[in-house]
Amino acid sequence: MLRIEVSAAAIAHNIRVLRDEIGRDVRFCAVVKSNAYGHGINLVWPVIAEHADWLAVASADEAVALRDLGYAGPLLMLFCARACGVETEAIELLAELIRRDVILTVTDPADVELVKLAAIAADTHAAVHLELDSGMTRSGAAPDQVFPILDTIGETPEIRLDGLYTHFATADEKDRSFMHQQLDMTNEVITISDTTGSTVLHCANSAAAALCPEARMDMVRVGLMMYGCRPAPHIAPHLDLMPALRLVSGIMQIHEVPRDTRVGYGLTYTCERPSRIGLVAGGYGDGYLRALSNSGVVRIGNAVAPVVGRVSMDQISVDLTDLPSVMVGDAVELIANDGNAPNSVGGLAKAAATISYEILTRMASHRMERILVDA
Repeated sequence: MLRIEVSAAAIAHNIRVLRDEIGRDVRFCAVVKSNAYGHGINLVWPVIAEHADWLAVASADEAVALRDLGYAGPLLMLFCARACGVETEAIELLAELIRRDVILTVTDPADVELVKLAAIAADTHAAVHLELDSGMTRSGAAPDQVFPILDTIGETPEIRLDGLYTHFATADEKDRSFMHQQLDMTNEVITISDTTGSTVLHCANSAAAALCPEARMDMVRVGLMMYGCRPAPHIAPHLDLMPALRLVSGIMQIHEVPRDTRVGYGLTYTCERPSRIGLVAGGYGDGYLRALSNSGVVRIGNAVAPVVGRVSMDQISVDLTDLPSVMVGDAVELIANDGNAPNSVGGLAKAAATISYEILTRMASHRMERILVDA
């Protein structure tokens, strides 16, 4: 009963809009990790690959899956080499990635040594990008570690330095002063290491790519905005982005109940009038967040109905009292492909006190059918 409808035309439109904004001379790296942000990588990779220059994934399994699906273009794995495991296991997996022309990320000497051994096992050269931790304190090499690592790579004939990058911590916030500190540090490393012109330099995510021309460098890495959502409402509101995903379910049952009837686990909602309570397929087991209990809304036709009671693992209750014509079997839109709708990705993220990324990437249930509504 749960169906995710994905618009390839919307994704293609968004990439064109973003490329026009960013500039056609800057390479466009499309981030397709977490099943293309919940959209279904097997469905959307062809249209993304048609309009983007590179693709980026988080992990080895995502990289292998993309190659198996048929993607043959530049492919960057953002997890560091050691994320592939230890010793023989890591070397075997990295060797497979190298043979499949996956560009690897290194963050310290141990990564470089693993990639060297894997390249020897694969009997070919490995391309790597060095990630700099410019202040986010997540992955990456500290600035004082970068130069010894670059020296090690330069002394390792099995490895070719193909790029250098960092990741911003605050690009989607209104105060981007720390982002500019990170950018300054990155530029200092680039200047001292003299990597300009010989490698692909990149640091801008969606927000930075849209708002900060000086951060675009050789390439931008765009994720959320490619799928038609903004990291925050203030991010480039002038861009005509089209949400690509719509989640649809249906009414399974309707209860006609008296006033003071309580609803759901914990009985957290009490009907203040005689009510019609509809049961809808979809719950936190499908990625519809429990935080939307008593705060989310759905659309039925052009009307809005509130979620009442707690979100269950695989069903929710909605108040249909003001929608007397709604019947069992009617379609229910859980997530709208309209950025202005109250049940848009951004609207639901606000209601759940979370971010749009979580709304999209939680949808991993095997019950969900994903279809392209256009090509």
